[in-house]
Amino acid sequence: METQFSYKIPIPRRSRSQSFLVPIVIVFGIVLAAFASFIWIENDLGSLTPSFYLLPWTFLTGVCVLAPSVYLLYIGKFDLFHPLVFAAWTYVFPAFVVGALLITFGFVNPYFMSFIDDPEYNLPLTLVYIAVGFLGLTAGFYIPVGQFITNLIEPRLPHWNWKPEQVWLPGIMLLFAGVAFNALGFVEGILGYQRNVGFSVFDGLLFFLLFVLGEGTVLLWLAVFSTKQRGFAFYLMVALLLVFLPIRMAVLGSRSSLVIGLMPIAFAFVASGRKLKLHVAGVFGVIGLLAIVIGATYGTTFRNIKGSESRISAGDYFGQVVATLDYLSTEDLGVVVEQTTDALAARVENLSSVAVVVANYEALAPYEASYGLENNILNDLYTSFIPRFVWNDKPPTSDARAYSDLYFNYGENSFAISPFGDLLRNFGPIGVPLGMLVLGIYLRILYSTLIDTPTPAMWKKVSYFSLITIVSYEAFYATIFPGAVRIVFILGVSLWMVNLVASRTKVSERAT
Repeated sequence: METQFSYKIPIPRRSRSQSFLVPIVIVFGIVLAAFASFIWIENDLGSLTPSFYLLPWTFLTGVCVLAPSVYLLYIGKFDLFHPLVFAAWTYVFPAFVVGALLITFGFVNPYFMSFIDDPEYNLPLTLVYIAVGFLGLTAGFYIPVGQFITNLIEPRLPHWNWKPEQVWLPGIMLLFAGVAFNALGFVEGILGYQRNVGFSVFDGLLFFLLFVLGEGTVLLWLAVFSTKQRGFAFYLMVALLLVFLPIRMAVLGSRSSLVIGLMPIAFAFVASGRKLKLHVAGVFGVIGLLAIVIGATYGTTFRNIKGSESRISAGDYFGQVVATLDYLSTEDLGVVVEQTTDALAARVENLSSVAVVVANYEALAPYEASYGLENNILNDLYTSFIPRFVWNDKPPTSDARAYSDLYFNYGENSFAISPFGDLLRNFGPIGVPLGMLVLGIYLRILYSTLIDTPTPAMWKKVSYFSLITIVSYEAFYATIFPGAVRIVFILGVSLWMVNLVASRTKVSERAT
């Protein structure tokens, strides 16, 4: 019988009355942080040192972002892939709270800081929007609407219960289908550090088919951590899956590719029913830190050597991979460390890029229509259900290059906007908490339907990982729900095919 997805850091149980006090303590902490910020501002303590004006707002935002994680840790339900924890630790906290500290202490100073009029007003205001937005996300997750919808959906879901030994063959089929789609995506310029200037009617479909590789990877890692039989085929499968990690990093040329490649392993480990003990969590933390450093080092060097996102032949592209490895093996270590540190700090900090939106969205609103950005959240939602190969003249969805050209005067890069900035552009300040509240309801539906459920199943865990990782807190809010619809369709078809094969696979009595 399959175990329910549960991995709790062991913490002594508390009485119900004690647990009831935790939300009160968290609210009190937020109020205390707000009061401390007020005292700091009223006494102009930030003027003592340049840029220190950001510290109280950074502290307030950090409290709001980490409050759900602290609460879950206190009650013994801390979950690395809980939607609120995942959002906080994989993006919001490092990008905005750590990012604010990097600005405060002068570690980063991007050129577009000059686009922010009155930074002493707009940078703190940006942090306020982040804090209020994350509180809206938290409120949406915990109000009963999501659970009510879950109760309507769950009885209608398929009852597929697979044994680990039943998914080896269909998992390998998914894996190699994903490899084929990714190879095609690389050739078409959709995958890797390159830009597809042309636009095919099937590019959108191909982009989402790239997720089949991740789907197959998660399914196989779940089988690896759940199976009781460990023979030659088992270790061959582990070796095959591990080989994909450096290959993925080499092809993508991304600073985050290695740590993203480790996420399916971490998820499958804990989702297979294993308890995440403190020492195991520590090992995961060290491995994750090393992955960030190695990935940032390789990605920074690869991009510096390649120079731009221009399309080149596959042979030349992999020649850049060899040149990158050669450079890293011969260059002075101090130079490599300095380049990596600077690039990593600039990559982590995204407060300034969202602050550009906060400072300029009203002034630039009249020009958004000419860039295809006006009302992009509603427009993308309306048009997302019609495939481009059916509607050849379908307008492009939220275009990160057009956004970068309008707000940063540089369309050759994709600057972070985040759901917070996108909601602000579309609906004004009130749109930030309300839009994030809707997203919180959606995340609760995902979590309650696929993870925190009385009927856990392997297919639900695969679906959850695919749907939770497609929610980008760096990109447009407008792409979240249309992307989820497409992923649900791909999951439905691919997992139905997996079930066809798995249900016909006999399991030996030894395996059960």
